[in-house]
Amino acid sequence: MEYFLAASDSIPSTPFTHSMTVRFIAVVVALLACVVTTASAAGRPKWHELEHYTFDKYVADFGRSYEKGTEEYAFRETIFNRKLSVIRAHNADSKMTWRRGVNMFTDLSDKEWKQFNKATKSPTRQAPAKVHAAPSNYKAPLMVDYRTWTNPSVLTAIKHQGSCGSCWAHAATETMEAHYSLHTGLLPVLSAQQITSCTPAPNAGCNGGDPALGFMYINTTYHGLTEEWAYPYSNFFFDYRDPNATTSACVNTTNLFPNKHRPYSWFAELNRAGVVGYGSAVANSATSTQSALANEGPLAIGVAAGNWQDYETGIFQNSNATGPNNEWGIDHAVQMVGYGHDGDLHMDYWIVRNSWSTLWGEAGYVRLYRASDPSQEPCSPAAYGPVCGTSGCLSDPIYPFIRKNPGQKW
Repeated sequence: MEYFLAASDSIPSTPFTHSMTVRFIAVVVALLACVVTTASAAGRPKWHELEHYTFDKYVADFGRSYEKGTEEYAFRETIFNRKLSVIRAHNADSKMTWRRGVNMFTDLSDKEWKQFNKATKSPTRQAPAKVHAAPSNYKAPLMVDYRTWTNPSVLTAIKHQGSCGSCWAHAATETMEAHYSLHTGLLPVLSAQQITSCTPAPNAGCNGGDPALGFMYINTTYHGLTEEWAYPYSNFFFDYRDPNATTSACVNTTNLFPNKHRPYSWFAELNRAGVVGYGSAVANSATSTQSALANEGPLAIGVAAGNWQDYETGIFQNSNATGPNNEWGIDHAVQMVGYGHDGDLHMDYWIVRNSWSTLWGEAGYVRLYRASDPSQEPCSPAAYGPVCGTSGCLSDPIYPFIRKNPGQKW
């Protein structure tokens, strides 16, 4: 597709028409960019378009640089074909309430896939300052969905942790953003890198951590959590294959602003979110989690994500088909942002926000099966805790107590 002005299509040389021409060209460029982006996204198949899909097509659609005929190409093709067979068989079963698809993870080995799931609940974490228990005879709202809130908006755009195992830092950051918005009406994009890099041990940056320790790290700072633009995410390309790879060092961003004195100090003014402890819903209680979502706000949670790799859409129900650890072994941190009911499937669900970009799942989200009777939520064998809710999503729902400025507390 080409856009051009013929030589005969002269335009009078006046400031007004020149401005119009510049705007026209800018619009055309923007439209072309949109067309290219849309075409690229359209090239990636949906779950119902995989009947004749091949690894060669996957390599083209997902921009892989494997060279045909090499050992790596054969290795990746074997992984892809094995997974594609599972995906097709799953989607052919009309009883399934969710669909699998191909995505950026389809050619990863099991070992590589595990690098994305590095959340751990630290045995040294401080106890929550408050445990939110639902009042007796609590009647939960029929639905809560913070994605739809506009006054104020509560959720920033879906993030992407890249190849760094910083899911725990993203869950902590996203939940701080949401609670900062609920308290102030403002929704800054806060720095996941600051929590990734600066939260002290036992958190380990790209090698895993605990969202609660991220909250508690911010609790110890004077300036709190700064904005993303001032402390951008730098570990997207973390090389998990390198045993010597290190998380980006913690940076004092104040030192990056040369004009820290009057009259220029205002230039370094940032939204800063502080924390004065954290709360939790009653562990493994669906009713208390519903109440906490409705009355406190979004929650950082731990989940067993071993079977989430190829989720595309629908209400996810976990199973031990690939082993009980993938069903119940908590290894990933995400954000729960509500719950609802699907009238077509006649099924309830929890709404969970992930940090694997909008190209995964339902534009970055997953709906997890929720029992219509809160007392009937699925629970693991005792060896896993036990943990309850699909993928153990009810086992550790936590949220920060936010302060806007140093010394301020709600």
